[in-house]
Amino acid sequence: MNIRQLVTFLRVADLGSFAAAAKALHSTPSTISTRIRELETAWGVELFDRSHHRLQIRPKGEEILPWARQIVALSERIGFQLGEPEAYTGLLRIGVAGRVAHTWLPQLVAAVRAQHPRVRFDLQLGLTVPLLQRVRSGELDLAFAGGPIVDPALEFISLGYDEFVWMGSPSLIGMPRAGVTPEELARWPIIGLSQDSPHYPAIDQWFRSAGVEYRPAISCNDMAVAARLISVGLGVGLLHRASHQGALLAGQLAELDITPAFPRLEFVAVYPRNGANPLALAVAQRAVEISDFPYGA
Repeated sequence: MNIRQLVTFLRVADLGSFAAAAKALHSTPSTISTRIRELETAWGVELFDRSHHRLQIRPKGEEILPWARQIVALSERIGFQLGEPEAYTGLLRIGVAGRVAHTWLPQLVAAVRAQHPRVRFDLQLGLTVPLLQRVRSGELDLAFAGGPIVDPALEFISLGYDEFVWMGSPSLIGMPRAGVTPEELARWPIIGLSQDSPHYPAIDQWFRSAGVEYRPAISCNDMAVAARLISVGLGVGLLHRASHQGALLAGQLAELDITPAFPRLEFVAVYPRNGANPLALAVAQRAVEISDFPYGA
């Protein structure tokens, strides 16, 4: 077994024919068929059912497929890490959620550019739902967004979990600070993010679990804007604790003691399940190392 054979296996599985895989790999159908036969001989299993017009992957092939993807991704990661600086070139289109863009994204770009200066970046900020749509359509090679991801067309790597807490302005008269329940919280104007945010369904579910309807008085598509609206006393909202530590220390915002506590939210690196850009996979793996999100939900 070698990496070339595994790459061939993945291409055949993704594209459904030897001819399509040969075209994608700039090879010939006979060469592709030979590599698959070699794998089947080495493993002692048939990977594909060839009796139909379109190749169909067998159950054993399906079982092996995730492992093959991991091995190929790790191989590409090693090549990216140890390869010549000029070996990786081209444009990488990355969609980025605001939480990532305003924290560790510059360190990631700097690390990649220092090692591979010919790699170019097109960074596009956005909310999770439209970012995922653009990865699915091929407009983006990679996205750093909120999880979890349930789309079968997309693959993801966890970047860890981040902590968000309910905050309000100290000037918001009458707002209780301790032991606040979702029902009590809902009596106050809530400033939230739009429905395209990964936070929206999590917040909605948190309220519904307490038997309360989530109805934000003000919605926007940027957490920094939401924080400013909260700080001037227009309502309460869910904000990232670490990003607003300065405002908390300065007395512009106050953390509310909510029961039950809001769960941590996962962030992920997302790329197409089929035909992912090898450079995108390598950068996604590097993001795992650089991300400041702690692990553990």
